[in-house]
This record gives sequence, C-alpha cells and structure tokens, in this order.
Amino acid sequence: MSKSFAILGSPITHSKSPIIHAAAYRVMGEQWRYERFEVAKGELSRFIDSRALGFNGFSVTMPIKEDAFNFAQQTDELSKLTHASNTLVKLDNTWHGFNTDVFGIIQAISLKINSTPQRTLVIGSGSTATSALVAISKIAPNSKVDIYARNSTTRNNLLRFASSLGLDASRCIFLGKGLKLAQLTISTLPGNALDRVSEKLARRKFMQPGGLLLDVAYHPWPSKFASLWIAREKPVVSGLEMLIWQAVAQIRIFKNGSPEIPLANEIAVVEAMRLATGE
Repeated sequence: MSKSFAILGSPITHSKSPIIHAAAYRVMGEQWRYERFEVAKGELSRFIDSRALGFNGFSVTMPIKEDAFNFAQQTDELSKLTHASNTLVKLDNTWHGFNTDVFGIIQAISLKINSTPQRTLVIGSGSTATSALVAISKIAPNSKVDIYARNSTTRNNLLRFASSLGLDASRCIFLGKGLKLAQLTISTLPGNALDRVSEKLARRKFMQPGGLLLDVAYHPWPSKFASLWIAREKPVVSGLEMLIWQAVAQIRIFKNGSPEIPLANEIAVVEAMRLATGE
C-alpha cells in the first residue's frame, strides 16, 4: 500500500530526514513517498488544512512541535508530558500526535555511555530540552541535573518541569564549570548557537569536559561546541544518532500505528539509515 509522508519545520533545507526515511523504506520494501515542507511557527494548522490531502503523516521539527501537540486530536503519554509532538499520523480519520524524541535521546545515549551519570547538564530550554529531561528521568533518575539557558522564563519553567519528574535540578550559572562537572551533557540548541562561547572555552588551557556530549544539532558537523570534546578526545554523539532513532520510532508508527512494535528486520533498517547519513 502506497503512503505519503513529509517533514515539516523551519528551517528545513538541511534536514536529513528525507534520506534516512527513504533508506528505511527501501529495506522495508515499501513504495512510500517522503517530502519536506517549510512550515513556520503558527502555520501548521493552515498548512495541514490546505496540503494534507493525500498524506498519511508528518515528521515535525523545530519550531512547531508544540503546534503539533495542540493540533493533534489524540496524543500519546510522552506528548502529554512534554506538551510537544514530533510525529503526526492520521489513523481512522483522526490526527494522532506522538513524541519519539524521548526514545531517540535514550537510544543515542545508551549506545555510548558506560555507566549511569550522577550529574547531567542540559543546555537550552525549548521542547527538545523538555524531552531530554524526560529521557534523563528514565535512564538516570537519581542524577543531579543542571540547566543552562539564557531565557529566564523558559528556564524556570523547565526547572519546575524537572522537579515534577522527581529530578534534582538547578540552574547552571557558569557553563565552563557545568561542563567539567557533568558526566553527560545534552545540548538542545541549533548548530551555531554556541559558536562564540565555544571559541572562548576552547582558549582555556584547563577546559576539560567531564563526560559524554549529545549534541542534538548535526548541521554543521562537527559544531564548534562538539569540537571541544573531539579536541580533548572525549566521547561525542551527533544529533544524527538521535535523528535516526526517533525516526525508527516514527516509522514504527507509520507502519504499525505504535512506537512499541519493532519493524521487521529492524537491525538492517537502522544500518541502512546510518549508511545514508554517512555515519
């Protein structure tokens, strides 16, 4: 059965979702179509009303994950928890919203980390940071969590959300110190957002990150921030790894209507997705 999907967001031209989905569909033997569309914040509902005919579902990226949550007629528990959905699928004439970012973050970290982090640092305070906190609550619920974000309003909202998850969270004032203490750092900011501060940190002779970095951005790669870890031979996970795993959960939904039902030959599917990104 032919199906059509697309990724929506802004900016969208750099997205690798079309190539990883296409690679997965080939292995699955599905003649599915996957496109991309530029959709700005506040425009999601209008876009779907005018363009959704013929589409079975959408991947949703920044800055419209909250819009997707509000648009969906039914949502999964992770969407309800984070107030963000990165997947929309039409099932029985009803738009369902899912959050597969949490699964993507957990998988990306779990494949690289050797022990449960006792201290973590989350950089940013948007919807992906919210998903990062949920992921931390599942893989390291006793971890001390520091949050570094410039927007005081969204930062305080994130601190309250962390507390609601049972996490011991506080504001990180000095990023350099936070990086040294953290055994796991998750940056949820766009690729160039930390360029200036990264240049300053790189000039510090004794700047030494404490552990693994997951940089959810992957364009450009490596970011100047990720280069701090690479130059000091510290472990780094590209946002492409998160992208692949959240897409695996999306494709499970597109195929089976649930993120919990694995794909047939899923190992080969994931390998094809990795090869498509050059990872």
